Amino acid sequence: DWYNRLYTSHKFRRAHVEIVDKTQTAKILVLHCTIFPHYNDPSPIWGCDLVCGPSKITGAFHDMSNGGDPDHELMQYFADQTKDLQWKRPRDLPEWATEIFSPSIVDAGNVNDPAELDVIGDLALRTLEHFLANVGNTRTTEDYYPLQRRYNENNRLNPHVKRSMISMGVPEEVITKFIEEVLFPITR
Repeated sequence: DWYNRLYTSHKFRRAHVEIVDKTQTAKILVLHCTIFPHYNDPSPIWGCDLVCGPSKITGAFHDMSNGGDPDHELMQYFADQTKDLQWKRPRDLPEWATEIFSPSIVDAGNVNDPAELDVIGDLALRTLEHFLANVGNTRTTEDYYPLQRRYNENNRLNPHVKRSMISMGVPEEVITKFIEEVLFPITR
């Protein structure tokens, strides 16, 4: 009920796919996916999180976050894809999130309208395909590790991850280690 896979390729440094399926015991299903460019690539960090209850998505978050160049062509692509989107229930982001996510972030709550669900799903798949086709094409001699580290450090400030996993029966020491070593590692 807790699936985790890490991937790497010549195009990107690290992809993490996590699925927490506690639908039988806690009535929650979570999808988390992040893709980080190599440290010498200013491409953004692609991320998508969906938190689903029995009858709706309680939180949908999707972004291409600055990984080195805030004006990167992939950031511009994402802004173009999201500029006309509006959500019935937009969510307010906490300060830690506004420090790292782009102004174009998808942040919708209480999504149960089939049309909104389709928009979120189509957007995530479309941006994923475009990201994977283009990440790695803009490598430089610069080191963008500090921005990727900042992204993970800020994500570690999200109290909901630890709290929700503990409420689903994961021991605190296990989820703390998971956050630090798998979900949002800050070491090279």
